[in-house]
Amino acid sequence: MQVRTFPPGAALADVVRCFQIVEAPEEATRTLLPDPGVVVAFRYRGAAALVEREEARWIPDASVTGPRGTSRRIRTLAGGGVVVAKLREDGAARLLGVRGDELYGAVLPADALAPRAAVDRAAAGIAEAATDAERVAAAEAFLLSLGRRRGPDPLVGAAVQAIRARHGCLRIAELARQLGLGQDALEKRFRAAVGTSPKQLASLLRLHHAVEVHLGGASLSSAPYQAGYYDQSHFIREFRAVTGQPPGRYFAAGTHG
Repeated sequence: MQVRTFPPGAALADVVRCFQIVEAPEEATRTLLPDPGVVVAFRYRGAAALVEREEARWIPDASVTGPRGTSRRIRTLAGGGVVVAKLREDGAARLLGVRGDELYGAVLPADALAPRAAVDRAAAGIAEAATDAERVAAAEAFLLSLGRRRGPDPLVGAAVQAIRARHGCLRIAELARQLGLGQDALEKRFRAAVGTSPKQLASLLRLHHAVEVHLGGASLSSAPYQAGYYDQSHFIREFRAVTGQPPGRYFAAGTHG
């Protein structure tokens, strides 16, 4: 599996975290941790399926995947290629004009949320592109064509920034107090913009941070402490809740992504 990452242009930097081009020379099944934001994808070669309970469901070539609390198993056929736009936590609400919680757990065809003509134009441009840069440019043009249907919620933005800055290691009640909101009020606004609760996002970002620390060279016994977990058993419980398996087995399988 080959993954190449590209930053967004200035016009999209506030709503897109990055673009990725993922190519699979051989058929593979990967277990993907949940992304903190909505993912927009255009497949230009091959095909991929979402595997759940040993049943495979083909993913649309142009798709929008919402936030979720558990990992996904994706089977990719040999020779596959896809351009992925990883949106910021409130990016879907601002670009697609849809509440984040309405996308929770969903995998939808892109034309369910964007004009069919714009989706077809982007898919054709990506399929005809000869270079990574051209593929990313076509994906960017698609997102730019959607305009900005909703302005940012500044309090939600401040909450996301604080959670990211601490890699999820903070108390949500204290965060709400600092923002001048009750915890219930913050959660309601957060779910509308992001799709998850602040606590769910914090837990996910802390888990991602622990994985990054481990992949950076730390042992599985030390990575959780470096990522802010108070003990290893807490990390294992959260990891198992998300992936369905303990971290040692997950990494030993070599199918993570």
